[in-house]
Amino acid sequence: MTPQAKFKNHKAYLGDLIGGSLMLRESQTIAELLLKSPTQDEWHDAIVNRNLLQKRSDASAKRNAATIKKRLAGLSDTYLEKLAFGGTELATQLMFAATLINSPMLADFMRNVVIDAKRVFREFIELKDWESFWEGSIRVYPELGSMSDTSTYKIAQVAFKLLADAGYIDSTRNKKLQNIFLLPEVRSLLAEMDCEDVIAAMEI
Repeated sequence: MTPQAKFKNHKAYLGDLIGGSLMLRESQTIAELLLKSPTQDEWHDAIVNRNLLQKRSDASAKRNAATIKKRLAGLSDTYLEKLAFGGTELATQLMFAATLINSPMLADFMRNVVIDAKRVFREFIELKDWESFWEGSIRVYPELGSMSDTSTYKIAQVAFKLLADAGYIDSTRNKKLQNIFLLPEVRSLLAEMDCEDVIAAMEI
């Protein structure tokens, strides 16, 4: 199914999908940091000087922190608190939901491909499912077609890694679909945010 043109440009539709996997531990750390409303200097001190994310290089720390910050942008303190201090299942679902809010493309893929595959009792999804979806997206956002092969490949790999991290497929290798039950707390929080489209993308 081809997505509808609801976003001002392809960058808004794609979001920061290329930024990497779910990074749950790091995301909880960043959520806790954001609750303190750090200044630019305090942010730099936490990420680089104190190396809160425990990365081997400053560049990696800054890149991961920036990706997570973009994915959490605009979310309430209540959301950040539940992400930062919640258990693994709750935090995983909240971070995946935040990623879907940031990347409407991935949310469309979930609704139009992953959820539909479950409905017709498919056991697996495949790379060609993403490639077909990507081609449909190009028809709506032609600028996606001008991206390099390296970037489009990485985006596909990250998309499946996110699905694996969130538990929707058992691994990026065989991409076997798994059942996920959306926690009532997550559903309630997303409903309060008028994110019914994200609920529909996550609920199998």
